[in-house]
Amino acid sequence: MVPPPTIAQQLAAKQREISVAEFFERNRQILGFDNPQRSLLTTVKEAADNSLDGCEEAGILPEVLVQISKEGEDRLRVAVEDNGPGILRREIPNVFARLLYGSRFHSNRQARGQQGIGISAAVLYANLTTARPAKIVSKVEEEEAAHVLELFLDTQKNQPRVASEDVMLWDRPHGTRIELVLRARYVRGRQSPYEYLRGTAIVNPHARIVLVEPDGTRVTFERATTDLPPPAKETLPHPYGLELGELGYFLKGTKRPTLLEFLSKDLQGVSARAARDVLAQSELPPGRTPASVQGEDQERLLRALHAVSLLSPSADCLSPIGALLIKRGLRNVLGEVRPDFFAPPVSRAPKVRGGFPFMVEVGVVYGGGLPADQPVQILRFANRVPLLFQQGACAITNAISSLDWRRYGLEQKGGSGIPSGPALILVHVASTKIPFTSEAKEAIAEDPEIDRELTLALQVAARHLRTHLSRRTRRDLAGAKFEIILKILPKLAEKTSHLVGKPVPDLTPVVTRIMDVVHLEATPVADPQGVRVPVHVVNYTPRARVLELFVEVPPEAMPGAAFDPAPDGTDPALGRVWWTLPKLPPSGRTQLELRFPPQTDLEASDLDWYVAGIDEAHLLGADPLPGDWDVRLPRTIVEAAEAAAAESGGTGTGEEEVDYDAAESSASASEDD
Repeated sequence: MVPPPTIAQQLAAKQREISVAEFFERNRQILGFDNPQRSLLTTVKEAADNSLDGCEEAGILPEVLVQISKEGEDRLRVAVEDNGPGILRREIPNVFARLLYGSRFHSNRQARGQQGIGISAAVLYANLTTARPAKIVSKVEEEEAAHVLELFLDTQKNQPRVASEDVMLWDRPHGTRIELVLRARYVRGRQSPYEYLRGTAIVNPHARIVLVEPDGTRVTFERATTDLPPPAKETLPHPYGLELGELGYFLKGTKRPTLLEFLSKDLQGVSARAARDVLAQSELPPGRTPASVQGEDQERLLRALHAVSLLSPSADCLSPIGALLIKRGLRNVLGEVRPDFFAPPVSRAPKVRGGFPFMVEVGVVYGGGLPADQPVQILRFANRVPLLFQQGACAITNAISSLDWRRYGLEQKGGSGIPSGPALILVHVASTKIPFTSEAKEAIAEDPEIDRELTLALQVAARHLRTHLSRRTRRDLAGAKFEIILKILPKLAEKTSHLVGKPVPDLTPVVTRIMDVVHLEATPVADPQGVRVPVHVVNYTPRARVLELFVEVPPEAMPGAAFDPAPDGTDPALGRVWWTLPKLPPSGRTQLELRFPPQTDLEASDLDWYVAGIDEAHLLGADPLPGDWDVRLPRTIVEAAEAAAAESGGTGTGEEEVDYDAAESSASASEDD
């Protein structure tokens, strides 16, 4: 008689392998599919990210169309279409209906997608909630027709199942389109597809993104540049930041015959000379096989790698936004807000975490239509992807909350927490391996190296904001003083002249001696012939000035605009016009005029005036020329500005600012500051 199975045998009989698809089917909240609103956003996010990655890898300026339409009471149809290179027929089922299948997980370079989960998880969610297949249309350039497949994901086997297949003629030369019907809810808010695509447009200014909402509203985020970001290249791991186990993994996996070759050819930043120094310090022979280095030898090798001075990590594997495009992206998307100030964006030098480089970028805007009585807006990005959820659990938010923003002009209770004020803070972390808190990739985990870089970058951007606010305060005081002088002095001169029986003198030299500013005044005046904008520029400074004057006109008003005198240059697409003014002596003045056709809807706030050739502290009625305009100034302007800076001691203001952050940065971070 066979004895009954023991408890251990019964439990062992129940053990079986779990399909990764089955696991995520039962735990779909881990991937961001925990409620109808969030599931819609995750679906749009994963599809749009794949489109942008595919276009950039093929060197194509991205055009992404996102269409969301109602398919029932609680169902939506989501279609995402792009102009990318397309996907080969044999790869379509695996790419869209198989979890953990992708081309970027083992690729040590920056990319939006890494694990091969996102779009397949969206297909899984659609299959699960509506039992409808995903429809994929894809065409590669060398083929005449597009392949059309309808797919299900078999969760027990984690394999794609093709429900139907066809071919069709498509008017696109190449591209991909995915359609999903899923249980979802569309709400326009802070965590909506609209906000996600808006954020994507800010940090991807080379992309044109179109959103069609369920009510038919069409929103277009036009590209702000035609320059593709630099392609991220494959990179080797860097010794700085490597853990002992990671080094052991690389030692066992290398094909190099000797330890010297492994160090100099399989690790980044280790020259042949540095490799010999490392081996000498760790007391290991150069000809030893890498796989034989274990235990104490491995620990000595790692200590030597961290101690020897190595080349800094290369940023070739990263694709940062860059200071110029951060500002362009913010200007392009925040146009209706019209911020008063764009701080010079900060792009930190690459640092190493876990053997792979990362870098932090920060942009700050202030004023305009941003609400002054609410917490500042925080835009978080990782590898050019907006992070809309789990803000409180993100390292970016914690770094912002830990900084004492009261020193920089923002309100903050107790010197910690999210500050309040009319400001927006953009933070982007780029890396080959972003440490997300979960597979949903919605927040960045705490990490000492990343935290340190975030803090340093935020401090630099905050100092720019503090400088702007202090200068604005001085300008406001100068403006108020200027108005008082222009009201009081003429009356005093008139009464005094009447008493002594002499003509009223010219007060311009007196105002010049008191004010030391260049003043610009432009006020639109409507008349039957159209709208005139007379512009008066007066040099109330004690030295002659050579200035370059710029105006930014709404592009739609440019075709009918006329200028007197004729400008030295125009850019109709951007609505920019500029003049090199004649040399203005002390108390000198000049005048220009802009004219627009009748019925032109134009207000003073629609014209933005900028001046190059003078420090911001000596300018009223205009702003200094933005640094992102890529304008090559005439040599006379440059020489005049250099001469003015030399006369005022090199700064233009003669003032030095206290660095409040000096005490907060350790001595080891001195080279970073």
